[in-house]
Amino acid sequence: MRVRPAVDGDAGELLTVQRAAFVAEAQRYGDPFLPPMREDLDAVRAVLTDPAVVVLVAATASGRLVGGVRVRLDGDVGHVGRLAVAPDRQREGIGTALLTALEEALPPSVHRLALFTGGRSTATVARYERAGYVRVQREPSVDDRGVPLAHLEKELRPPA
Repeated sequence: MRVRPAVDGDAGELLTVQRAAFVAEAQRYGDPFLPPMREDLDAVRAVLTDPAVVVLVAATASGRLVGGVRVRLDGDVGHVGRLAVAPDRQREGIGTALLTALEEALPPSVHRLALFTGGRSTATVARYERAGYVRVQREPSVDDRGVPLAHLEKELRPPA
């Protein structure tokens, strides 16, 4: 497996992996319309051409796309989103490899990473915590459909 920057030709496979990976979350919350499930091919293509977004994919030696992650750059903060690994390849370290590669691909001006995930997704929160993220918001927070959220951040390097 290798991690590389995403290209426009990856959009369809990236969307397929994303939707497959988020099915378990949709079931957990009883909501098939979580944001990663509502995104369409045009939206993924738009993200891939946005200069403020870094998108990485993980591909096998045979070329199969098995994971992806994106980060939207906003000053010295990178907002991580859509970390997704194909269900049949989960628990193989692909998500960790994507997060590590993402940190290495960021410009030096990015000092902190921020993300949110489902507040009842305890295994997902624990994975991010093992990767160095810490919870930053304790009061209740929900998305546009009422799903409870957990907010996490990771300091990469102190600001200059």
